[in-house]
Amino acid sequence: MSSEGLYIDHVIYGVMDIEAAAARLKEEHGLHAIPGGLHLGGTTNMFVPLKPPLFLELLGVGDPGKADGAWLSQVLNGQDRPLWWVLGVDSLEESAARRGLTIQQGQGETADGIPVSFRSAGMARFPLPFFIDYPVDPAKRRANWEERLRRADHANTPGGFTFVEVGEPPELLDAWLGDHGLPVRHASGPTGIRAVGIETERGEVVIR
Repeated sequence: MSSEGLYIDHVIYGVMDIEAAAARLKEEHGLHAIPGGLHLGGTTNMFVPLKPPLFLELLGVGDPGKADGAWLSQVLNGQDRPLWWVLGVDSLEESAARRGLTIQQGQGETADGIPVSFRSAGMARFPLPFFIDYPVDPAKRRANWEERLRRADHANTPGGFTFVEVGEPPELLDAWLGDHGLPVRHASGPTGIRAVGIETERGEVVIR
């Protein structure tokens, strides 16, 4: 763990058909997705709650006529795959300042129409991981994810992330993250996240 307190907050799994992807995770791994909502930029999502407050986010195209929906459709090019990984930090202001990044506000809404917000830095550096925080008390956020975990009622109880496999050379990722201590595996090939491991009661689940 670096002085920034870096941890893998969530991994984004980009999908063409979000309902089909959720059904596949349930059938193959016993992991259940719960409804998410519609992002204002034109994407839709579902959540697979892991050890609170961690989660796997299924991100699908909601409205290809909007900027984010069009971008996701183009990037996936018809193929479901791990798309991005997202890091929580002790202080988003400090992490952004270290890298000369601007903090951006993000907004969306839940399946029940409740507005949600977050702050991020580094999204423009895709496919490198970006940084995030949430304007809510950490204890309340953890309680929210504990409730979501109960609602998911997984057939295979999950823990946290065991690894991310990425295509970036170690020197490039280390220059971006510093002394991070994160469970990163490096692989040859295209840059970006290639696979993610999730601890479960039945053993490690690997999603590619």
